[in-house]
Amino acid sequence: MAFLKWEDYAIIALAVMTSLGVGLYQSLKGRKHKTTSQYLLGSGQMAAIPVAISLVVSYESGITMLGVPAEVYMYGMQWYMANFGYFFADLLNRHLLVPTLKRLEVTSIFEYLELRYKSHGIRMFATVLSIISGLNYLGTVLFVPAVTLEAVAGIPDWVSIVGVMVVVVVYTYIGGFQAVVWSDVVQAVLMFSGIFALLIKGTIDAGGIAATWTSFSDKGRMNLFNFNPDPTLRQTFWSLVVGSTISGLGVPLTQVSFLRIKATPTVKSAKRMYLFTAFAFLITNLIAALEGVVLFAYYNAKGCDPLEAKEVDNPNQLIAQMVVDIFRNTPCLPGLFLAAIFSASLSTMSSTLSGLSALFWEDIIKPHTKPMSNTKSTIITQVSVLVFGAIGVVVAFLVSGLEGPIVQGAMVSGCMSCALVGWLAIGRYINDVVSVNTKLEPASMENCIFPNNSVIINTTLSSHVLESLDENELDHVKTANGQKCVEDHSVS
Repeated sequence: MAFLKWEDYAIIALAVMTSLGVGLYQSLKGRKHKTTSQYLLGSGQMAAIPVAISLVVSYESGITMLGVPAEVYMYGMQWYMANFGYFFADLLNRHLLVPTLKRLEVTSIFEYLELRYKSHGIRMFATVLSIISGLNYLGTVLFVPAVTLEAVAGIPDWVSIVGVMVVVVVYTYIGGFQAVVWSDVVQAVLMFSGIFALLIKGTIDAGGIAATWTSFSDKGRMNLFNFNPDPTLRQTFWSLVVGSTISGLGVPLTQVSFLRIKATPTVKSAKRMYLFTAFAFLITNLIAALEGVVLFAYYNAKGCDPLEAKEVDNPNQLIAQMVVDIFRNTPCLPGLFLAAIFSASLSTMSSTLSGLSALFWEDIIKPHTKPMSNTKSTIITQVSVLVFGAIGVVVAFLVSGLEGPIVQGAMVSGCMSCALVGWLAIGRYINDVVSVNTKLEPASMENCIFPNNSVIINTTLSSHVLESLDENELDHVKTANGQKCVEDHSVS
């Protein structure tokens, strides 16, 4: 925990308190005329830009901030091609689905299934699947900032897991949907502030913009276009662009997206919101990919790949390791980046909780109970936020331990989809002959310091590297490489 200073903790605390403050403000603002619909859906008169920002950051979680750079670091920029498929799908959805969804007089997206297919069973089937999926995603996103804080500050992951969830539950509980949206806007500012701080400092330390791109490209990572039709390859143009186009067509049909479409006042404003979101996704994911570019260029310039040197065991810890390395002597910036990680995770979790509470009330409780007052129904939705938050904590701990008729056809298709995806995932891990992308050349290893002579790759460290070490690090080099090796270089 010595790495973080008091000012870093102050910045993180400020980010947390801001989110809580927004929730409290929205709760007090709407106290006199709050209904269950307003709590779950907002006023229905929200401006397009804040809602669009909320939708973007709802999907740009801490997983994006840590996982995407690790993907680009290891396998190159090829992943980014998927975003063009999503962009095309967003443009189609803006004309095909958004107007229809906006006109629906429902709060749960799955209520449409009952109206369309005249079956309450298919509605419940879809709702249960969505809740299970949402809880799994909630716990996974919750675990991300915990891993980062443990790597950077030494804070036990269970403390972060519980603490972050308490914050999310409190402001979602007291403020409802509007608190979630406006908190997302504030968190977006913090999130991108932290990302740009890392990009700027990392690029400088990597030798500048030209050196960064040259380093990344020379190691074969500008691999955007791979038209190999082999379906067993990990990533190709076809699986990324075509696959993401198909996947993206279903995004408006998620409860998180549907609530934001309904939050705008008119069809025109909903379409404007979705167009802004389409371009924003392209830009934000490009920024996340650029994190991976800078990450690789930095360690290549440093001369020691953290994965090959076993400084980190998990690729998702690479960004946390870089934060430690580049911000070690820079006041406030470590706290800013951690606040960005927190903000990215908070926005996603609050949106997920809000969507789950809406599904629980509209699909599970409301159709199966007698009409009740707004006060009672709002209390039920608030309690569901608490319950789902608690389950999310449990899921996060589980994640941390892991190394005929149309109606019948829809149900069978849903079950088959789950079985098929599970079969593919399990088969990938148990079948050694499955084709995968060839791992790209790692970053330079010429300046790595290893603790064991038997695994030393380069025992001749350059003099400028030795000069940059403090006494403790120099003693470590002497122990690892031998006193004579260090003395010889000191003389040279």
